[in-house]
Amino acid sequence: MISSSYLQFLKKVSSFSPKSLISTMSSSTCMQVLDDCILLKNLSLGSQVHSKVIVSGFAYDSFLSNKLITLYSFCGDLSTALSIFELSPICNIFLLNSMVRGYTSNGLYREAISLFQRKRGEGLLPDSYTFSCVLKACALLSNLREGEKLHQLGVESGFDADIFVSNSLIFMYAKCGSLEDAVQVYERMPQRDVVTWNSIISAYALNGFDSDAVEKLSEMIGCGFKPDQVTVISILTFCSAIDIVVREVHGFVLRNGIESAPMIQNALISAYGKCGLTEDAQRIFNGLVWKDKVTWNALIASYAQNGLFEESLQLLRDMKVCSFDLDVVTYSGIISSLTQNNMSNEAMVVFNELLNDGLKPDVVAIASVLPSISQIFCLDYCKETHGYSFRNSLETDRRVRNALVSVYSKCGSVQYAKEVFEKIKDRDVISWSSMVVGYSQNQYFGESLETLRQMILDEIEPNPVTVTSALSACAGVSTLRLGKELHLWATKNSFEGQAFVGSALIDMYAKCGRIRNSRAVFDLMDDRNLVSWNSMIAGYAIHGLAHNALKIFEMVTEPDDVTFIAALSACSHGGLVEEGIAIFDRMKEFKLAPRESHYACMIDLLARSGRVEEALEMVRTMPEKASVEIWGVLLGACMVHSNFEIGVYTGEQIIDSGSANSGYYVLFSNVLANFGRWGDVEEMRRNMKEKGVRKGSGCSWIQVNKRVHSFVAKGRTQHDEWESLFSVLKFLSEQMKGMYC
Repeated sequence: MISSSYLQFLKKVSSFSPKSLISTMSSSTCMQVLDDCILLKNLSLGSQVHSKVIVSGFAYDSFLSNKLITLYSFCGDLSTALSIFELSPICNIFLLNSMVRGYTSNGLYREAISLFQRKRGEGLLPDSYTFSCVLKACALLSNLREGEKLHQLGVESGFDADIFVSNSLIFMYAKCGSLEDAVQVYERMPQRDVVTWNSIISAYALNGFDSDAVEKLSEMIGCGFKPDQVTVISILTFCSAIDIVVREVHGFVLRNGIESAPMIQNALISAYGKCGLTEDAQRIFNGLVWKDKVTWNALIASYAQNGLFEESLQLLRDMKVCSFDLDVVTYSGIISSLTQNNMSNEAMVVFNELLNDGLKPDVVAIASVLPSISQIFCLDYCKETHGYSFRNSLETDRRVRNALVSVYSKCGSVQYAKEVFEKIKDRDVISWSSMVVGYSQNQYFGESLETLRQMILDEIEPNPVTVTSALSACAGVSTLRLGKELHLWATKNSFEGQAFVGSALIDMYAKCGRIRNSRAVFDLMDDRNLVSWNSMIAGYAIHGLAHNALKIFEMVTEPDDVTFIAALSACSHGGLVEEGIAIFDRMKEFKLAPRESHYACMIDLLARSGRVEEALEMVRTMPEKASVEIWGVLLGACMVHSNFEIGVYTGEQIIDSGSANSGYYVLFSNVLANFGRWGDVEEMRRNMKEKGVRKGSGCSWIQVNKRVHSFVAKGRTQHDEWESLFSVLKFLSEQMKGMYC
C-alpha cells in the first residue's frame, strides 16, 4: 500500500530542477552518501539524496532502493520505506530482506512474517539472511509454531547446515522456551562460530539452566574459542544469581584485559548486585575513573534490588551532586524494585519525585509503576496513568497495554481491561495470559476459557501462568473435561511438575469432585511449595474428608495464614470442633495473629455444631468489628438450629450495616417465617423494596463440545439457541406427563 504522503512527495520532487539539488551526484556517489546517512541516521540529508535519485532517474535502481528502504526503516519512517518497496518494479531478495529487517527493527514482527509469507507465495525464494530475520521476528513474538514451520522450510530449502540460519534457530527456540529443540539444532551443526556458542549459552541461561550455561562456557574455551564481550555479558546477565560464577567471569575479564570495556564494567556491577554482593558492586564502581549514567543506574539498581532503598535513594542524590542529569531509567529501576518487594506506596512516592524533577515518564517507567497501582487497588490512579500514556503516545506500546490489562483486572474493572486488550494488535503470550488471568480473577470463568481458546487459535503457546489461571476457571465452572485436557497439555509441555500448575490441578480436580486425582497429582509433584500443601488440605476440606486434611496439615513444617484457614475449614466441614479449637490456638506457636477469615471459620465451626451462643461470644470478642459475612454465617446457623433470639439479633446487625446482599434478607425472612412471624416477613420484603435490594438471578453452566455455556434465570434470550433448547424441554415435559397418565 503506497502512502498518499509519499505520492505527494514524488509529485513535488518531479517539479524540482536538478540544479536545486545535489546535481553533481552520480549513482555511486548517492550510494556512498546513503551509507553515511544510514550510519548516522541522518534522515534530512538522506531525503535530499532521495530527491536526487528520483530526479536523476535512479528511482528504480534496486541497489539505491535497498539503501533507501534501510535508511527510512532505521529512522522509523516505515510508511515511506514500504512505499519505496511496493513501487519497485522488480522485488528481489535484497529488497525483501531490507523491508523485513525494517519491520523487525521497529518491533513490527507480525508484519515482517506476513510480508515474508506473501512474497514467498509470489515465488520469491528466501536466502539465509531472510530466514535469520524472520526467525528473529518469531522469537520476539514467542511464536513457536511459525518458527517450527520456518525451520522445516529451511531444511527443505537446503539451509539446514547454514551457520547463520542455525544460530537464528537456536535463538528462536530458546526465546520460545523450547530448549530441547535449540540443543538439537546446536548438536547437528557441522561447524560453529563464536555466535553459535553465545547462542547456546544464552539458550541455557534464558531457560533457567545456569549451571549448564556455565558448563557450555567452559566447553567453548576448551574447543579453542575465546569468549567475547557478548559471551561475558550474556553470562553476567543471565547467571548472575550464582556468585561463584560472577567471580570467575570477573577473573576471566581481568586476565584477558577487557575490564575497561564500559559495557562489561556495568554488567559486573549489575551481576554483583543481583547475587546480593553490593559491596563488590560498590568496589568496582569506586575503582572506575569514568562513570556514565548507565554505571550510576547499575549501582542504584543493585542497592534497590537488595532492599537497600535508603542507600539507593542516597546514590540518586549523589548522582545529582555529580552534575549528572537524572533520567527516567534511574527512577524506573528503583520503582520496579520497590514494586517487586511489595512496597507500592514507596514506589508511588519515587514516581512522584520523578514527576517533580520535571522528567517525563517513558514506556519503562509506566510499565514499572502500573504493578504498584495494582497492589494498592487504586482504579483512579490506573485511569490517570492510562490517560497520561494515551496523551503522550505511550499507550500503543504493547508493554504498557499488557500492564494496563493486568492492573484494570486486579482493580475489578474487567470491561476496561477487555477494551485495552482488544486494542493490542501484536498480542504476545503476556497479552493473552493477562486477559485469561483477569477474567479468572474476577470470576468470569467462561470468558477466561473462551480467551484461552482464542489464544490457541491465534497460535500462541500458553505459559504456566496461563495454564494456572485456566485451571482455576475450570474449577470455577466444574468443567472436568477441559481441565483434563489442560492437564494433558501441561504434562506434554513439562508444566505439571511446576508448583503453581500442580497446585492449580489439585484445586481443579477437587472442585470437580475428583479428590483422588487431586491426591495423585500431589503425590507426583517433585517441587511442592506451601501453595501445593494448602491446595491439598483445602481439597480434602471441601469433600468433607477432615481427617485426611488434618494428616496433610500435620506434615506442613511452616504453615501460613492460608494453611490454618484450610485446616479450620476442614474441621468445620467434618464437625471436628475440639480439633478446630486446638488448631486455632496453635496459631500462636507460629506467631500468626488470627485474621477475620480464621474467626469466620471458627464461628462457622461452632455454629454448625449447634454451639451458637459460643459462636456469638466469639463474634463479640473479635479484635475488629465483625463483617457482614461473619454475621451471615451466624444467621445461617440460627436458621439450621432454630435459634430465634440470636437469629433476630444477628439479622438486625446485618440490616443495620446497610448490606445490599439479597441473600441475607431472604435468609432472615426464612428465620422469621419458621417461627410464624409473617407480619415481620412482609415488613422485610417491603424493606428490601424500599432499599432497592433485588434477589440475584440464578446461573448455571454446562460444557458442550469444549465450549462452556451459561444460563441465567429469566434470561433465555441471552443464549443464541434458546428456542431450540426450550422446544426440547417442552417435548421432554410432555413425554414425562404421558408416563404418569
